[in-house]
Amino acid sequence: MKVIPFYYDDFDDLNANTYVVIDDLNQCVVIDPSKDYDGIINYIEKNNLTLKGVLLTHGHIDHTRGVNKLINHFHVPYFIGFEEETLLNHPLMNCSIFIDGKDIKFNSKPELVSEGEKLHLLNEDIECIHTPFHTSGSYCYFLRNSKLLFTGDFLFKGSVGRSDLPTGSNKDFPHSIQKIMALDDEVKI
Repeated sequence: MKVIPFYYDDFDDLNANTYVVIDDLNQCVVIDPSKDYDGIINYIEKNNLTLKGVLLTHGHIDHTRGVNKLINHFHVPYFIGFEEETLLNHPLMNCSIFIDGKDIKFNSKPELVSEGEKLHLLNEDIECIHTPFHTSGSYCYFLRNSKLLFTGDFLFKGSVGRSDLPTGSNKDFPHSIQKIMALDDEVKI
């Protein structure tokens, strides 16, 4: 698997890291499209990739802002934990009210994932690991054979996410982190 990160230098805005994960058949998924811009679309088209879906680790606006542009352009599904669906169109719960005050609406319903589900979007299954803490429906996406884990705001480099935003809970952290700690030491997060 090849992972292409998209980072943004917009200091007036909150942005999450966005990843394009590409298999050897030139199929790809986008994880947490944090910006509503054409850069990812241009990258996918320029490299003759086939977008199979968009994966959201949770429903905060800094991880979901680019969903509509991608799904409208490529006509693909997007996936999120079933506990997060209510956050998507609620400005207080998805924190868009704190960032730019814009009320972003999603044009279609997501495909809802649950603990242990395997998504068959690439030539390697993507495992869904429910990790409540940052939000009650936070999910990590794990490519076991490639030893890649995408955690959203559950984990940061050298730290953990925060739990003081809507639906977050410190009490869920010990159980969630145990799931991650049980993975092979060679897993790249």
